[in-house]
Amino acid sequence: MELVVQILMLFVALGTALRLTFERGWIAPLLFGVVASVFVYLTYPYAIEQTKTGLAGYIADRSLREYAAIFISLDVALVVGYSFSRLTKAHTQRGRVVSFLLRLYPGVLLFPVLFYLQSTLIFALPGVDFGVVSLLLSLGTLVLVLGMVYLLRFLLPEEELRLEVLFLVELFIFILGIIASVDETIRTAPEQSPIQWRGLALTAVVALICFVVGYFAPRIRRTLRSK
Repeated sequence: MELVVQILMLFVALGTALRLTFERGWIAPLLFGVVASVFVYLTYPYAIEQTKTGLAGYIADRSLREYAAIFISLDVALVVGYSFSRLTKAHTQRGRVVSFLLRLYPGVLLFPVLFYLQSTLIFALPGVDFGVVSLLLSLGTLVLVLGMVYLLRFLLPEEELRLEVLFLVELFIFILGIIASVDETIRTAPEQSPIQWRGLALTAVVALICFVVGYFAPRIRRTLRSK
């Protein structure tokens, strides 16, 4: 489970950098990098109070992982909403307000990732002053944020392509968040388990209804507007 959480953290860092690439210039990435850097430096007194067994216990606690999965899902929903808001221009006042608010939200999952990284780094460097470790990580966070934004803009110069990659990354974050919330003691299913045909049929009916509504609702709306 710890490996899944670490992979999730890598995707979170990548998704945060991708989200910042859509801001023009360097003011927003620089501001976010400074905030993240200050966060790292100010939280080191709390990071040094953690222990290896304590961090491992947090990861092993299923209830905490479930709460984290909910928080991750909300963050992913906001970032995905921002992605869709850039694809179509809002024509109503409410739509423009929502798009503006989504633009102000850069994502906050990187902050717990930085706290975990700081705690792990302190354990990995015994004998080194905690303040020095925190200061170096703080400066490294600022450089890493700006460097990843520049690198992604260079590798993916087209905004549409970056939007697609951002959507896929957020999808992976959502899936990994759900996987991390599952009890890892469940290894195999019973050899013989009855198929819940009623539940399967209900799921198929609900999916069909959602598809029909999503397919015909915009067309009906356009027809009514034209009349």
